[in-house]
Amino acid sequence: MAGLHHIGNLEPEIGIWIKEAAHGAGYGREAVAAIVAWASRELGAAGFSYPVALANRPSRRIAESLGGTLVGTRELRKASGVVLEEVVYRIPPPTRT
Repeated sequence: MAGLHHIGNLEPEIGIWIKEAAHGAGYGREAVAAIVAWASRELGAAGFSYPVALANRPSRRIAESLGGTLVGTRELRKASGVVLEEVVYRIPPPTRT
């Protein structure tokens, strides 16, 4: 599942969830890349925020593989009360040729 949040912002936020059985197959990168391409073209997004749990190296690699740069950190308090440390990447729009 992939989502684009805060669509009205110049730099919307991307979120994905891939079931564990499908991890490592490239679906996450494909989903994020597709959202970036579509929203850049159709919405004119100047870039994207991509928050990831600090310990989630595979998701961090997705951002990095798409040219994402680390721009900040924050805490996410889930409804269950669990607090996760997140890093926030900025993913640029695709280069137009």
